[in-house]
Amino acid sequence: MYPPQFGYYRPVSLADALDFLSSTAGRTRPLAGGQSLIPMLKFRVLRPEYLLDLNPLRELDYVVAEEGTVRIGPLVRHSELIKSGVVRRDLPLLHQAAGKVGDMQVRNMGTIGGSLANADPAADYPAVVVAYEAKLRLQSVRGVREVEAKDFFKGPYSTELRDDELLVEIVFPKLEGYKYRYEKVVRRAGDYALAGIAVLAKVDDVVKDLRVAYTGVSDRPFRPYELEKALLDVKPTEDRIRDFAEKASTQVKPPSDTRGSSEYRRKVMKALTINVLKEVLGVVS
Repeated sequence: MYPPQFGYYRPVSLADALDFLSSTAGRTRPLAGGQSLIPMLKFRVLRPEYLLDLNPLRELDYVVAEEGTVRIGPLVRHSELIKSGVVRRDLPLLHQAAGKVGDMQVRNMGTIGGSLANADPAADYPAVVVAYEAKLRLQSVRGVREVEAKDFFKGPYSTELRDDELLVEIVFPKLEGYKYRYEKVVRRAGDYALAGIAVLAKVDDVVKDLRVAYTGVSDRPFRPYELEKALLDVKPTEDRIRDFAEKASTQVKPPSDTRGSSEYRRKVMKALTINVLKEVLGVVS
């Protein structure tokens, strides 16, 4: 199927892009890697009047390490995150997740900003930014505002972004001494997650900090904050981890679709939780 007709605008600067977006708010879709947008156009799920091509805006393509934070531009490709020494050193959970995104074509074309703005409930990065407690900077001609990752995702393919705003930066904290793991279960290589889990943990003899975020099991990234608190300042054990997994799985209503039933996703979620938390928290059976 061919996409509907649309206008095309190629800005020369971020200011130019924001001006165009302001004048056509509600009628324009930004284009980055196009890995989700183009199929939606072909199936006519989306019918924008204009596409705003962000690819000329090299000022949105960077990875910068600063004291305590790493700033990433939304046009950084998945493959560049994998190659980045800064990401590998300072954001190892993000680095691990980037390597599990789609297939080689998707990793070479798709961008971190496009994935986050698309807000697919089974995508990889949303759970990662929620686990990191990253901040997302949104800009329009009216100025810049900062949104915490946990507040950015509103539902399937729905975010805090307004019609005249662009995601212009993702700010990650550097977390020293944390163990990490991103894992997901898919039907076939390159597919979206049936269920996925992103974990960051600081462990001494007891759990000092724990961040667990899921993808594929709800309409947005899910993080069981109260269950995390219950594991703080205690020695991790298999029984405690199994209790965490059981309770977490009862707090979501996974979707049922052609890739898997709700009950199957719930079982996958529990198994992932037990296996990943045992590894990250150093619990040996």
